[in-house]
Order: sequence, then structure tokens, then C-alpha cells
Amino acid sequence: MNKLGLLRRYDLEKLAGADLRRAKLYRAKLSKADLSGADLSEANLCGANLFRAKLCGANLSSAYLLIANLSLADLSEANLHDADLREVNLSGANLSGANLFEADLLGTNFFGANLSGANLAEADLSGANFSGAKLCGAKLSWAYLPGANLCGADVSGADVSGADLSEANLSLTNFSEANLHDVDLSECDLSECDLRGANLSKANLSLVNLSGVDLRGINLLGVLGLASMQEEMSRLVLLREAIRQESFEFDMSYWHGEESPDKSSFESFLDTCGTTHCGGGYCQKKLAEEGNPIALTSAAIAGSYAIPSMAWLFSSSEKEFLAYLDDLISGKEPLLQR
Repeated sequence: MNKLGLLRRYDLEKLAGADLRRAKLYRAKLSKADLSGADLSEANLCGANLFRAKLCGANLSSAYLLIANLSLADLSEANLHDADLREVNLSGANLSGANLFEADLLGTNFFGANLSGANLAEADLSGANFSGAKLCGAKLSWAYLPGANLCGADVSGADVSGADLSEANLSLTNFSEANLHDVDLSECDLSECDLRGANLSKANLSLVNLSGVDLRGINLLGVLGLASMQEEMSRLVLLREAIRQESFEFDMSYWHGEESPDKSSFESFLDTCGTTHCGGGYCQKKLAEEGNPIALTSAAIAGSYAIPSMAWLFSSSEKEFLAYLDDLISGKEPLLQR
């Protein structure tokens, strides 16, 4: 008798620890079934109904679950390595501590799911829906997430290094203390995103929407994609928010060999402009090597932007300069180079 025949004889509520390797369970009705600790490796569960099923600690490695319904299922600590979960409904599911390494999750629905501490490294998550999901402490390094929806998701403390999040919706996402080193965030919507304490070193921020972003404590060393005039807008937004939030930091001792006195963000910005203006190409080259995009903006303003004049810049108040930045960003003032 094959495993499907055996399954028909089981009490569906007592399948915990069952050996169902390579079982053919296509479109099986397993809602609320207890499959905790079961071995379902390489099983065919395509289109199966596993609504509210208990799969905690189950082995689903290399299983085929295309378009299955796993909403509100308990998959905590489950092994889903290399599983095919394309277009699966995992809304509200518990995947805390689950292993989804190299899984195919294209178009999967994780709405409101709990993926705390889950391993999603190198997984294909393109077009996946993570809105409202909990991914705190998750591992997403080198994951593929172009066009994914993480609106309102909690990704705090997660490792997202090297991941592709291009064109993703990250509005209202919590990335506080997350590792976003070398992440591709090009053309992302990061509006109202929480990036406090995040590591964005060498990230690609070209054409991103950063409106309302809290930039306190962010590591922006070596950020890429802020070179063209259009992309320069992102840098201007970073500068404006850094001055507003009193988080503009530039160590003048690096240039003058003496400890810098405590200054406001705006005063530190003016110091940077003065250094790059007076130091000319040498200082701008040094800033480029350092890779701080906000400091690079100071270099650009000091050396190339059509500001009224350097004299105007150094005599303006913080309020006047922020108003000027607002006009540049809104297009009321032309973003020109001279």
C-alpha cells in the first residue's frame, strides 16, 4: 500500500512524527492536521489545504507545495530548505526559527506571518508579500526580493546583507539595527521607514524615496548610486533630514588633527563645506574615498551647486538653508551645476 493509502487510514489529528517522505499528497485535505515532527521531505503537497495545520519541527526539505494553503499554520522550527513554495498562502502562519534557505518563494503571501529568527538566506522571494510580517532577527542575506512588498513589516535586527530589494515597497518598514550592508535598494519606496541604527554601508540607494525617514545612527559609509543629478536628490533628502534630526556627523579632527568642539548638525555641515571649499579637489577626493554621502553632498554644494554664493551659505541661518534645500528638492530652485 502506498503512503497516500496509509494516510487515509490515519486519524488526521495524529500524524505527528509520521514518515511521509516522497508521499503523493496532491490537493490533500489536511486542515488542522497534526504533522508536527513529521518527515515530509520531497513530498508532493501541491494545492494541499493545510489551514491551521501543526507542522512545528516538521521536515519539508525539497517538498513541492506550489499554491498550497498554509494560512495560520504552525511551521515553527520547520525545515523547508530548497522547498518549492511558489504562490503559497502563508498569511498569519508561524514560521519562527524555520529554515527556508534556498527555498523558492516567488509570489508567496506572508501577510502578517511570524518569521522571527527564520533563515531565508539566498531564497527567491521576488514579488512576495511580507506586509505586516514579523521578520525581526531573521536571516535574509543574499535573498532575492525585487518588487517584494514589506510595507509595515518588522525587520529589526535582521541580516539583510547582500540582498536584492530593488523596486520593493518598504514604506513604514522597521529596519532598526538591521544589517543592510551591500543591499540593492534602488528605486525602493522607503518613506516613513525606521532605519535607526541600521548598517547601510555600500548599499545602493539610487532613486529611493526617503521622505520622512529617521536617519539617526545610520552607517552610510560607501553608499552607492548617488552620483547622477537625479539621484543627487536622494542625497539632498539625507542631508536635510540629518540636519533636522541633529544627526549630521563629520569629524573635523580627521582634517585638522585636533578634537572638534560640540556643534550643531548645521554648524558641522558648514564646517564640512568650508573644508571642501578651501581644500578644493584634494578634500573632495578624500571625501569620495571616505564615501560618506552626506559629507559628499557638502562637497557638491561647496564646489558645484548653483547656490546663491558661498558668502550667502555661511551667513544663512539653519532655517534659511533648510528652506533652500526644500526648494531644491521640490524643484522650485533648479538643481544645476556650474
